Amino acid sequence: MDKLQSLTKANPPTWLKILVISLIGLGIFFRFTHLGQKVYWYDEIATSLAISGHTLAEVKQEVFSNWGNNQDVISAITLDKYQHINSDRSVVDTVRYLITSDPQHPPLYYVMVRLWAQVFGDFPAGVRSLSAVISLLIFPSVYWLCLELFESSLVGWVAMAVMGISPLQIFFAQDAREYGLWMVTILVSSAALLRAIRRENFWSWAVYGLVLTLGLYTHLLTVMVAIAHGIYIVITQKFRFDKTLRHYLLSSIAACVMFLPWLIVLITKVHTATNLLSWITFKTDSPFDLIGIWLSRISRIFFDFNLASDDAWVNNLASESPLIYSIPTIIFSLFLIIYIIIFLSDRRSINTTLFILLLGGFPGLTFLLYDLIFGGIRSIYFRYQLPLYLSIQIAVIYILVFYLVLGKNWQKNLCQIMAVGLLIFGLVSDVRYFQAETWWPQIGGKNLLAMSQLINQSNSILLVSNKNDYNLGVILTLSHNLNPKIGLITIQNDQLPIIPQDYNPIFFVDDLENNLAHQLENDKTNSLKLVYPLEGFWQLDKNQKT
Repeated sequence: MDKLQSLTKANPPTWLKILVISLIGLGIFFRFTHLGQKVYWYDEIATSLAISGHTLAEVKQEVFSNWGNNQDVISAITLDKYQHINSDRSVVDTVRYLITSDPQHPPLYYVMVRLWAQVFGDFPAGVRSLSAVISLLIFPSVYWLCLELFESSLVGWVAMAVMGISPLQIFFAQDAREYGLWMVTILVSSAALLRAIRRENFWSWAVYGLVLTLGLYTHLLTVMVAIAHGIYIVITQKFRFDKTLRHYLLSSIAACVMFLPWLIVLITKVHTATNLLSWITFKTDSPFDLIGIWLSRISRIFFDFNLASDDAWVNNLASESPLIYSIPTIIFSLFLIIYIIIFLSDRRSINTTLFILLLGGFPGLTFLLYDLIFGGIRSIYFRYQLPLYLSIQIAVIYILVFYLVLGKNWQKNLCQIMAVGLLIFGLVSDVRYFQAETWWPQIGGKNLLAMSQLINQSNSILLVSNKNDYNLGVILTLSHNLNPKIGLITIQNDQLPIIPQDYNPIFFVDDLENNLAHQLENDKTNSLKLVYPLEGFWQLDKNQKT
């Protein structure tokens, strides 16, 4: 215990502060440079659609009813109105889009990004810059949590350095979605809870309730974080209904009451939300593949070389990433998790160990066990596991600091090597991210970029089908990279339009089960090729089939 007290009292030396500030500076550089370089992918298109204030139903109505009255070729730039701010639409319309078209995403981030885009621009770099600014809040947030959890400013300083160059943090700092903000609310709500337990006064619990509310309005899975907090209090208070548990329940109930307006929206629009989340029921080939992918992805919070597949539906470990890469990362992650549990159980108070294990373990293992029992890929969806990833990062940071300060000589030397290794691997990952046009969590990003390049090179036309919402989303995604002169022709209910003879080849997006592709294939004057099966992207060459 004396060792732990000496660690608590240890102040970071000047050289460490300089190093941490330098790494934070590098992290800021990687967060704010090349904001517009990465492909603007499918999920980010939904953010821009929300900014525009158009609902999905309105887009379909305007595109297919208004454009479908004639067979004219329309410029791809016509789709811009659905990806940029419109003067006749307001923040209220952004919220209306979420209510009608995307209710599983609460409105806080989208209201913020709409207001942000009005000032800093609604082009990809302008929209993403909000996430980059939000990511800076990670530094004070993780520092505060480390102070509350370990009572050590030294751990807090090292935590800021690790967060500065973490490829996980860099990616979400340049992603126009709410996940960077969600990580901030996870850290701040956890620190606020520990502070409220320690101080036991009204204002501390009020702060916790407020931050929890902001978390709920950022992402629905904040519920899992709140439950983990509740389990922690119940166990640490030895299952007694005492003052601390009562205050937690009152704060949580207050947060739920403030979240009630959106909860009502979610209940009334539950069918829309479940349809949009139907992809999570996809199954891997075996439980071993699921566990392997789950473990392999944990390693990417420290180093990530973009070797993984960006397919949404990976069904086995070999298709997720090369085995020569995934197997070592699985071993690394498995060893890391086991050692974290052993170390925290031996060297910290039960409360600290319990908090870290519950904050990450409860959401992470709940999804994993659910998928193993009932099927699905919730547990390997990178964004859903952010509480687990943050917990692992914090635990590793504490272990390194503990041994570097209090370990024996051989332990200090080993941890110095490990710290330098993680630093180098993290920076290499950041440089690769800096240079890349796509990154693996950008689902389908590589194919979408290649599809737009293929269309641009051909200088042909793209058929826009009203068959399903996904097809329209792909077209909107492609529109960000298409030459403005590329033509669009709408298709009504698989009824082929009259296509001008001078366009060849022709491209379109269509489900394998739908009739359009079959119609074209049965026409003996056409040669049809499925170029990208996952996106349903077809190329039609006229007068080529023999």
